[in-house]
Amino acid sequence: MPKVDTVGKNYYDPLAQMDAIGGWLFWAISLLSIAVLFVDKAAYPIVHMALQIVFLIFALLFFLHGQIQNIYLFPRAEDTRRQETLSNSFNVTLTHEETVGYFNNDQTSPLRRLAANAMESAFFTRAIVRKMLRTERITTVGYLVIWFALMAYRSTDLELLGVAAQALFSGEIIGRLIRLEWLRIRTEQLFDNFNRMFAGGQSISKPIIQAQVVEFFTFYETTKSTAGILLSSKIFHENNKAWTAEWEQIRARLGI
Repeated sequence: MPKVDTVGKNYYDPLAQMDAIGGWLFWAISLLSIAVLFVDKAAYPIVHMALQIVFLIFALLFFLHGQIQNIYLFPRAEDTRRQETLSNSFNVTLTHEETVGYFNNDQTSPLRRLAANAMESAFFTRAIVRKMLRTERITTVGYLVIWFALMAYRSTDLELLGVAAQALFSGEIIGRLIRLEWLRIRTEQLFDNFNRMFAGGQSISKPIIQAQVVEFFTFYETTKSTAGILLSSKIFHENNKAWTAEWEQIRARLGI
C-alpha cells in the first residue's frame, strides 16, 4: 500500500515554502544593511535614500513573514500532526487529514500505540536533527571566524561590525544553532526514556506507565513547539530507507 501523508502535503509543504522565503528575506536585509554603509549619503543622496526605502520595505516584509510563520503556519501544522497522531493511536477521527504508513508499529492498546508513535517520531526527529547539525555547526563556526577576523582587523568599520553582529547573533544563525542543539538533546533524552519504558516490560494498565506515556508525548510536543525548527524533508527522504530499517530493528527488539 502506497504511503499517504496529507498533513505533510497540506500543512508542512506551505510552511517549508514560507521558511525558504524567510531565509531569502533575512539575507536580503543583511546585504542591504551593508550596502547602505558603503554608499556616501552626501555624494549619492538618491541612491542612499533608495536603499533605505528598500531596506525598510524588506524589514517590514520580514516582520510580517515571521508573524505568519510563527503564529499561524507552524502551530497549524503542529496541531494537525498532533491530531493525526492521536487519531492513529486511539483509532478515532480528530481531523479529516489522512496518513497511511506514516507510523509503523503493531500495537492495539491506544496508550501503548501512542507511546510507540511518539517514540518513532522522536527517533526520526533525532536522526534528522543530527544530520542538520553537521552543516549548521560548520556554517556557524565559519561565520564566527569571519566576524572575529573583522574585529581583529583594526581598519574594519564599527558600523559594519555592528551589522555583522546583528545578523550573526539573530535567530537565523546563532539562535537557530542553539535551538537545534536543544532539540537534539531533548529528543535523545526522550528516545532513551521510551526505550527504558518498553524494555522494562511493565504493563500499560499500571497508572504510573499510563502517566509516563502522557508525560513523554507532551514532552515531545512541547519540545517541537518551543524549538520552532522545521525539519529538513530533503534529509529525511535521502535517509528514510536506512532509518526505517533501523527503526524496524528497534521495534522488533522491544516488541512494539
